[in-house]
Amino acid sequence: MRLLLLGHGRCGSTSLHLGLSEVLNLKEIIEPFNKHLWDDYYQTDPPYNEGDYIEDNTFFKCINGPHFNNEWILENYQNFDKVIMLIRGDIRETLISHCNALQYGYSNIYKPTNSITKESIDYVSENYNWLFNLYTSSENIHLLWYEDIYTDALKSSQAIDSLGLNLSREQMNLLYSKYLSPVHRLRKA
Repeated sequence: MRLLLLGHGRCGSTSLHLGLSEVLNLKEIIEPFNKHLWDDYYQTDPPYNEGDYIEDNTFFKCINGPHFNNEWILENYQNFDKVIMLIRGDIRETLISHCNALQYGYSNIYKPTNSITKESIDYVSENYNWLFNLYTSSENIHLLWYEDIYTDALKSSQAIDSLGLNLSREQMNLLYSKYLSPVHRLRKA
């Protein structure tokens, strides 16, 4: 199985990607075109480079945006067995999260500030527009909303079930308790 997860920054895609990779036993390919992530955080080369063969039993996660490889997404998304698009419905919360990530880091717990910059508005709205344009022009993308999976266990399970991955109850319980439960949010009030 080849899965692709698309999303904008601050939509919870990392947790969903890690969780589904674990419960489905798929090789994680996380943001292979995010040079900053691989150079500064992982300090190694990504496990996939443009032009490589897309192997079976892999789960790619790609964030769209001007510093990533939107062209690769457009050229390759149809080569996956399932494409999941994760979007945060509350754009205000996305903007707040984006501004706070720039200030505190992308994986650090933080107490939020509510200041939003024009640069964040431009960046986030461009990413939303790109994703929605792709979604409306395609028939094989499964749209998930952040608010439906990072919520109570029942609603989360229903949203994940809509993907047709046929997770067992044990897999869903692990996915929720370890990755999707709101207790894991980086934002602490």
